[in-house]
Amino acid sequence: MSDISRRTLIQLPAFAAAAAAAAQEAPHDHGSQSSSFARPPRTVFLADHEFATLEKLCDCILPADEVSPAASAAGAPEYIELLCSGNARLAQIFHGGLAWLDTQSRVRCGANFAGAPPAEQIALLELIADKRQATAEYKAGVEFFDWARRMTVDAFYTTPHGYRDVDYKGGKGMTQYETPAAALAQALQKANLK
Repeated sequence: MSDISRRTLIQLPAFAAAAAAAAQEAPHDHGSQSSSFARPPRTVFLADHEFATLEKLCDCILPADEVSPAASAAGAPEYIELLCSGNARLAQIFHGGLAWLDTQSRVRCGANFAGAPPAEQIALLELIADKRQATAEYKAGVEFFDWARRMTVDAFYTTPHGYRDVDYKGGKGMTQYETPAAALAQALQKANLK
């Protein structure tokens, strides 16, 4: 990602800080999929159709469950679009990959990926999800999906939704540290000081 600008590198932490601040200001309902976390604004680098396809793709990768909303609600498509806007290689990967998804979807079910039935979307993604099992005709799709999956997961798990999903407790100040008794006992046993 050598084409990424200093401005973009500065914007990324600011985006994360703004998201964290928004999440702290509003009340949380940890048991519900609804959330007060506002999606970040779009960079508007991808065409509207490409962005809609990316939203569906992100939600297929990380769908909503009883703990967290889908990836698009956490801002994963906006994060990916922001990174594409600052990196020509990444932009080429996503422009090409989203077009590939649409082409394959039209061949399989007569509709673009975003408009295809959910079962058809998942069936297509299953063909490109595993490099070891994919056929040569799906090589381009496999490479794209690898990028999309990693970036979606990165985007989601760096938001308040992702933190809650894994019950992340870090980032809080401690007034004192207490060594767990089991860890202390194990250390003493290994050192033969007991």
